[in-house]
Amino acid sequence: MQTDLDDATLAFLLARSGLSPTPTQKAELKAIYPHIAAMAELVRKPRGRMAEPALTYGFAEEDLA
Repeated sequence: MQTDLDDATLAFLLARSGLSPTPTQKAELKAIYPHIAAMAELVRKPRGRMAEPALTYGFAEEDLA
């Protein structure tokens, strides 16, 4: 996984997306890129049922009253 984003790659991605950020916004995009890349790696991996704990509910009797 690439952990940094060079200027040429950023320029290509921005041109492809049609976005025109300010120089400050470009610097921010480059700074957060390692975090976005790490999240993308996690999303692309197969996960089991327990990866979505919101799908299970544990109610006590008093919750149902």
